[in-house]
Amino acid sequence: MLALNDAQTVKRLLDDDEFLQETVIEEIGKGKETLDSVLTALDLLLSIHSCLDFKSTESWSNVYIKAMAGELRDSAVVEETLIAIRKLPSDSLASLLNLLSNSTVHDMLTYADDLRKLESQKDDATPLRSEHNTHHQSLRTTIVAQKVELSTHVSSLSEQDRAYSRLVNRVYDSLKEYFQKALVTPQELFLHEVLIYDFKSPHREVFAPKPRHAIERALSSPRDYLGCNCCKGAQHGLSSTHPATSVLYQLYLESGALINISDLWSAFHTIVGTEDAEDEDEEQERVLALFSRALAELKYLGMIKNSRKKADHLAKLLWNGL
Repeated sequence: MLALNDAQTVKRLLDDDEFLQETVIEEIGKGKETLDSVLTALDLLLSIHSCLDFKSTESWSNVYIKAMAGELRDSAVVEETLIAIRKLPSDSLASLLNLLSNSTVHDMLTYADDLRKLESQKDDATPLRSEHNTHHQSLRTTIVAQKVELSTHVSSLSEQDRAYSRLVNRVYDSLKEYFQKALVTPQELFLHEVLIYDFKSPHREVFAPKPRHAIERALSSPRDYLGCNCCKGAQHGLSSTHPATSVLYQLYLESGALINISDLWSAFHTIVGTEDAEDEDEEQERVLALFSRALAELKYLGMIKNSRKKADHLAKLLWNGL
């Protein structure tokens, strides 16, 4: 808006919350309609491209990326497609206009009617060709100052071919105008960040995830995932309020390559157990159950295994950050 010298509207957006809300809702609706138009133009372009005799075809994903980056309107794909349309004979153009008759491009039905009238006036079955068709062009060689120069010569056109050329130029102009209007740059839309984004990291994390980092963070700072208030005062380090697996993981980090199970149990019991429990045997069973489950979970995650050197020790398999 500042680029359009509309400072008054910008000031009002900053000062008036109600006006801001109304504008955001309105502009998001306009942005969705604009993006729908871009996708419609993209599909139409690929449909036209498939009807023409191109040696290679463009994939939808490549064209979509160009469209969302605002690079499709002036790209070679659009230019080559429009140039190929100007060279089409009348029978191929009739098929193309039949395809475009249901599109949002203006005057396509009118052009189809005009083409049928021209076809009905022909004397033979030979298709009409425009002035841009190579059928009417030939190369001439001239020698000037001992240098050979090539020039393109256009043969004389019949009255029907001239009329067909004018029709082809009208079709070309209509399609070019349509693509110029429809294929806008999405980044120029107001609040385009709400509608589209081009950050690669979210996709990279989904399609090529790194679960180890997430697991280590969850065990180190369980409150980040659980959202509980009991661990608020002890976000880092050992705390009896943390889940049993998280407590055992913190003790695991402080241990060496070989972990004595007895020492690990004693440290775990000191942190998780309750000193003034009414029934010590019941409390012992409760803490032992938590310890056994936490130990099994660390084994399942591939962090520890039974040591072959010492029967009462565990071998450490992973180190934090490595």
